[in-house]
Amino acid sequence: MLDFLKNYTDLTTSEKKALKYIVDHIADIPFLNINELVDKAFVSKTVIVNLSQKLGFNGYKELKFKINEHILAENKDKNQNLPSFKKQLERNISKSFTLINEEQIYDCAKSLRHAKNIFIVSRGTSKAVGYYLEHLLFSLGLHCFFINDYNLSDSFTRLVSSEDTVVFISLSGRTKKIIETARAVQLKEANIISMTAFNSNELTTYADNNLFCFADNHDTKKDDTKSRVGFFILVDLLVYELEQLM
Repeated sequence: MLDFLKNYTDLTTSEKKALKYIVDHIADIPFLNINELVDKAFVSKTVIVNLSQKLGFNGYKELKFKINEHILAENKDKNQNLPSFKKQLERNISKSFTLINEEQIYDCAKSLRHAKNIFIVSRGTSKAVGYYLEHLLFSLGLHCFFINDYNLSDSFTRLVSSEDTVVFISLSGRTKKIIETARAVQLKEANIISMTAFNSNELTTYADNNLFCFADNHDTKKDDTKSRVGFFILVDLLVYELEQLM
């Protein structure tokens, strides 16, 4: 539960102004970076950071994640008719584009371009994205391995070095085996790229670069039929950027 009145009396006039904008436009906050919020609320970055901390968060990024989780939880509880699946896909695609950070895409492409080896790790329905990425990277002549066998997750980490890049694809970012593998890879000091739905998740804490897509529901433990269309958009953008570096 979000408590926007926490330490309200300790807020400065500018912080209260920023908080009012956040509350009035809460549905938009998950899709705004700090610079965009600064422009819209007419306050400074320092004000946003201080406000986030006074509300009990490490910074604006964590506040944004928690607001997103709050919105998703509220939507789940509402007993209303869902739009057609076509409309849902259109919405997911549109919102995925608002989450795309071109600088992150470039940094990820650069990491892949200069990696000695590229490893791709995914499970469940996200394997389709892994196969797609592997095919495109091979087409560019890059040394790529898709770890599609659950039993090989432990074995391949012994081969990883600091010269390699590992791409983890997980809608929830909380899959136990994925997290265990990410920890092992981090210890080997390899570069890690995570691709997840936009939510507060453990996988992002191990990654050097995080790419996000939008998903109405990212709990794949109960239902793994969730659309991965946002992931395919990220892969296409990533490979296009990579081609420019070749």
